[in-house]
Amino acid sequence: MKSPVRKGVHDIRTRSSQSGELENPQRKYLRAASLELKKSLCSKVRDAAKRRAEEMDEKIADLDDQQTRLLAVGRLTAAGEPDLGAAPLSAGQSGLQPPRGFALKY
Repeated sequence: MKSPVRKGVHDIRTRSSQSGELENPQRKYLRAASLELKKSLCSKVRDAAKRRAEEMDEKIADLDDQQTRLLAVGRLTAAGEPDLGAAPLSAGQSGLQPPRGFALKY
């Protein structure tokens, strides 16, 4: 004769398994709160990225200003006065030629 199968606590059926997860109001609230927190985090990350982009734009503008000042200093004549009759250099020309065999490696 076989002994009867004993059931444990995990075999007890509850009503919570009968309803879906989204029908539970607490789960709805927690899910909505979680989505709101993710939205807040994404907006903070976006704002930080915008701020970093603005800082980089300012640095680029500062570097452009420094470059134009250096190019203006390079156009000084031997007497120490700027050569006002010289044609302005384009963005690709600096007036200085690198030595032969010189290459920048990025």
